[in-house]
Amino acid sequence: MSSRSNAWTIFLYLLILTGFFFLIEFSLFIQNYRDFLAESSSITGALHLPAAVLPRIVLYLFVQLGLHLGYCLLAWVVSISILRLFPRLSIDGIYPAIAIWLMGMMTILVANASFYPNSKFSALIHIFLFNSFITRSIFILLGISSCSLILLALLSGIKYKPKLIVIASSIFIFIMVYHSNPFEPITSKKQIATYQTPNIIIVGIDALRPDFLGFFGREIATPFMDSFLSHATVFSQALTPLARTFPSWTSILTGRYPREVGIRTNLAQQQSAHLSNSLPQLLRAAGYHTLYATDETRFSNIGTNYGFDHIITPEVGIGDFLFGTINDFPLSNLLVNTSFGRWLFPYSYGNRAAYITYQPNSFLNLLRPWLAKPNNKPLFLAIHFCLPHYPYLSADISEQDGNVIEHYQKSIEEVDKQLRSFFTMLEEDGYLQHALVVLLSDHGEALKFAGDRITEKELFLTSNRKVMNVPQFYPSSNDDEAVNQSAGHGTDVLGLSQYHTLLAFKLYHVGIQQEKIVTSTVSLLDIKPSILDFLKLPFTASSGQSLARIVNGQHEVFLKHHPIFLETDFSSPAIRTIYPNIHQVLLEGINIFEVDPQTLHLVVKQAMNQMIINSKQYAVIDEEWMLALYPQNRNYRMPILINLQTGEWTNDMQSVYAKSSPAAQLLFRLKMFYGEELSSR
Repeated sequence: MSSRSNAWTIFLYLLILTGFFFLIEFSLFIQNYRDFLAESSSITGALHLPAAVLPRIVLYLFVQLGLHLGYCLLAWVVSISILRLFPRLSIDGIYPAIAIWLMGMMTILVANASFYPNSKFSALIHIFLFNSFITRSIFILLGISSCSLILLALLSGIKYKPKLIVIASSIFIFIMVYHSNPFEPITSKKQIATYQTPNIIIVGIDALRPDFLGFFGREIATPFMDSFLSHATVFSQALTPLARTFPSWTSILTGRYPREVGIRTNLAQQQSAHLSNSLPQLLRAAGYHTLYATDETRFSNIGTNYGFDHIITPEVGIGDFLFGTINDFPLSNLLVNTSFGRWLFPYSYGNRAAYITYQPNSFLNLLRPWLAKPNNKPLFLAIHFCLPHYPYLSADISEQDGNVIEHYQKSIEEVDKQLRSFFTMLEEDGYLQHALVVLLSDHGEALKFAGDRITEKELFLTSNRKVMNVPQFYPSSNDDEAVNQSAGHGTDVLGLSQYHTLLAFKLYHVGIQQEKIVTSTVSLLDIKPSILDFLKLPFTASSGQSLARIVNGQHEVFLKHHPIFLETDFSSPAIRTIYPNIHQVLLEGINIFEVDPQTLHLVVKQAMNQMIINSKQYAVIDEEWMLALYPQNRNYRMPILINLQTGEWTNDMQSVYAKSSPAAQLLFRLKMFYGEELSSR
């Protein structure tokens, strides 16, 4: 048999082997994701996916097949090259070629298990390599062996095919040079920001409970945030009006309550939203360049209509829900965080929602070119980091290591490192020479701790003290929940750990500030008027109040705030738990969503708005008193009155305790603010 026919015979064998391996992968994929695929079938059927999604599905399959074919070709070239270098092996070259293919594939599988421990394919490897140290050790051995084989193939090429090696090397060097841009002129970036017009940077962290920071006394490794807060004005009792990302950030940027803006739920449609005079619009009119960036967009559709010049995110829309979840194959996993993977898998690169492969630096790599661009305007940047969002996992946080609380704490430690890298970028590009930085969380997180709901059973008051009928707030979830426990975020207005947020202002070379903790209750709605006040721009259309004079020490630390209104989002049973399943959440709420055929964004159906409103809980806080309303049926919302200082509470508005409190005034405020939503209840 000629060497040429032998080479093609080897290729055919390796191609069959690769095809067989792909079928095994696919069967394991179906086995591991069978629940998701079954749910997705129901979801996609109900959503009536537009035809524009089909080409993306076909493209994804072609990319996966192409990667496997590419590996087959690489194994074939290495095999043929080594067989040429050692002629005696060529007598029966099929077996050495299969051995080389197997070694390469084992290297890929172990590398996937080492770098991406949450991959479904890693679970198979962990049966045999049962801890990370063994996995890493075996990966190093296999990696050295595979690199040695590639080196032998290169030596064979130099000996027998020198011209081909020169051409291949030239192409490789060109790609590397093009990627690194070494000939791009290096210029010192001239900063336009001044004392009067500093850079404005709002840094958000998703689902961060302030009490999970070292600054507030927890034993946790958050050195960067602790240092930042130590030199900032910290508002320790900040609240969000609605503890979900999209409504919360909309309120931050507009300074208005969700009811006033018209964004009452995650993924709300925006045709009727009142977004005029938003903070980015006003700052852009004042000469600022405006950017918004986030590493997760599944439940938040903030766009250029808010006044941003550019939006920096992973790919947005239904493709994120589909491909960001199922893109879990060993070959694609090892490529996804490379420049090549950024091009092939835009819905996975830098996407925290695709937590199996998420690496924090990938998101920063999306942002880096925008910060490095020369600009003749000061910068307004709003950026949101989502590592601490459920499931609190990433490529660096294994599901097998600890329980859900430990995962949450680890995710906060990881986002602290990510923030340090981000602020290093800002400093290197000169953005902190003159800057006002706001560090916040969009909402908190209830973890079923005692006290996560502020209603203690022992402090419940009723007219008949012999009959202590502690009320049930809403139908119980799958988890047993005590009266003082709450779970998730945006599900329970008395679960104040859901609404309690981080909020701190830090000035960089733009004036004097108080470095202290302010314990007065404030709202995220106060951010917009505070920034405008710092810049000496007129306040427009804001329900918050400025904190600027507290930050710079012109006012006393104590602040009497306007009454603060809170509301919940739509909450299916699947989301009222610390173990929410995103796909089950979608399945339970599938009648609520539809796909916008123009943008392919997932949005809430307009017809579902009234149902969402009917399901809402409401609350108002005025100094030490809080009144909450919990829907029990279509015509009745149960009132809960609580004194935030003593913790005493009741649902009996006819009791002496309630009648001697400002309950009537609080109820009047709620009805005045929410209007027809509460007029008949």
